[in-house]
Amino acid sequence: MFDFKCSMQAQLDNLWLKPEDLARGIDVRVSSVRKWLDPELDCVPVKDAFDWVYDQTEKLGNLTMHCLNEANESAEKFGRHILRWYRDEDLPETEPMGLYKLASHLVADQLEAKDIECSFVYACRDDEWIEQHLDDFPDLDPKAEFSAWADILGVPTSEIAMGLGITGRSVKDWKNPKRDTMLPVDEAWDFLEDYADAIEYRTAELLESKPNPMPYHPMTRLGTLLKQERIDNLAALAASKQLMADGKTVVDFAYV
Repeated sequence: MFDFKCSMQAQLDNLWLKPEDLARGIDVRVSSVRKWLDPELDCVPVKDAFDWVYDQTEKLGNLTMHCLNEANESAEKFGRHILRWYRDEDLPETEPMGLYKLASHLVADQLEAKDIECSFVYACRDDEWIEQHLDDFPDLDPKAEFSAWADILGVPTSEIAMGLGITGRSVKDWKNPKRDTMLPVDEAWDFLEDYADAIEYRTAELLESKPNPMPYHPMTRLGTLLKQERIDNLAALAASKQLMADGKTVVDFAYV
């Protein structure tokens, strides 16, 4: 039997969306969405939920094109491709912030495929700030770069703090554009690099075994996952994209 619950969770994760986004989008309670995603409960997502997710996929395409155009414009203005990265306060509460971040990430992948270097900058930075800081740091805005990489890898602030034996406040300061002098330390970048290696290794394992359906871990009722479960889910999404790149292969997901 097709796993509608897992399919919905995988689609939300693939679009960097949360249950709260779906609940707001179709005007239902978050608790209802969590019930649809809970493998222990006998209820499945309604058609409106799948329709909304499909609409977000189309919106993502438009946002990605807009982001690519902005990156090309920045290359003309500043001599380098610059991609915007978003924080909660950069968008209205009605906007699914994950889509905007994901659009920037997808453009970064497109540019990398063409051997074009790009930099991340927080959306709150205006052109004047960018011009003043073009030569300050190799990455232009290391805070945005660090935040973007952590978001792309799906690493929570708490896990970075625990891995480095520091407080969560320190990690938040590294990401906070208002704390200009608080920059990520070398150990933090190393932590993210090791995390990326773990995802890449797990992705390779899934590509070799090609399980059908692809195993996926459900969220707990508190909306959390263990570190390895997050790595497994990200690897499953990455592997499925590569397997479906031929346009013929279909990959299903099932909760484990």
